[in-house]
Amino acid sequence: MSKTRDVALVGVSGLAGETLLNVLDEQEFAFGQIHLLDTEERAGGRPMLKGQSQRVEVLERFDFSRVALVLFADAQLAAAWAQPAVDAGCLVVDACGAFRHEADVPLVVAEVNPQALDGVGVRGIVACPDAQVVQTLVALQPLIGEAGLQSVTVATYQSMSTQGNDEVEGLALQTGRLLNGQPAEKGTFDKQAAFNLIPRIGEADEDGSSTVERQLADDVRRILELPQLPVSATCVLVPTFFGSAQVMQIRTRDPLTAKRAATLLRKASGVKLLDKPAAGGYPTPVSDATGSDQVWVGRLRQDSFDPLSISMWVVSDNLRKGVALNSLAVAELLIKDHL
Repeated sequence: MSKTRDVALVGVSGLAGETLLNVLDEQEFAFGQIHLLDTEERAGGRPMLKGQSQRVEVLERFDFSRVALVLFADAQLAAAWAQPAVDAGCLVVDACGAFRHEADVPLVVAEVNPQALDGVGVRGIVACPDAQVVQTLVALQPLIGEAGLQSVTVATYQSMSTQGNDEVEGLALQTGRLLNGQPAEKGTFDKQAAFNLIPRIGEADEDGSSTVERQLADDVRRILELPQLPVSATCVLVPTFFGSAQVMQIRTRDPLTAKRAATLLRKASGVKLLDKPAAGGYPTPVSDATGSDQVWVGRLRQDSFDPLSISMWVVSDNLRKGVALNSLAVAELLIKDHL
């Protein structure tokens, strides 16, 4: 039996892995047999996939030569097991960014720079960027194609699921304690997170930027192949469980009206425009983006003093759109064009 479309999904027990399973169950992809893998202590479960329960196999005992492509939903497992998979003849999709810092590993947003997949032959690995980068670039790409780009300023408002399961559970615990008249325990957070805003994610460097902010800027430049592009990011952790929001201001090379920007975004793949003057005529992470396959854009505004400046509000489901759908689209492209 040919293995040319058979796939292994590694790390199904985390938030990203669970979301990937949900999307695989709901939608059709150009894959053959799908093997579910996790570490020995986490294997053995039987999640539902396409109407049937499927056993999670033990990663440490799996023969990677049985599949053509391995998709990692856990960065630690990718760091440990990607090379053995490549050595067995597989292509690897790193959905959680374990290899995104490495220059010889393509960093890909499927809707923005699929041509970068041509570099997969160097290492046999493709990395997917953070969900914030996916959200930013999917919204930007339709505008850049027409008007070019001079600079990007973005503030992100990230839910706890952008950080991990510990933060999701920590917010739930703090919220429950406060609603019951008990003091919040900081837990994994530097300060109280429930009913609060945390204006820095990651450690700060000498100039005050955080690791998350620097990486967002670096990845935007790299994917757009604009190494000198001015990108300023401020990343804020907010007391919601899922979804991500951004306020983004761009300065284009050529004048671009808000009306024309709306037309471009309305026609763009992977984008949903909701920008109306009526009450509720804007998208939110919870009401619109959660569970959605699109990046939602609203509140388009042109600076009255600068015809090159456009502002917008951008939201998406960080796990579904930012991780699962992008990595699965990358996997499909690899199977179609590189196997």
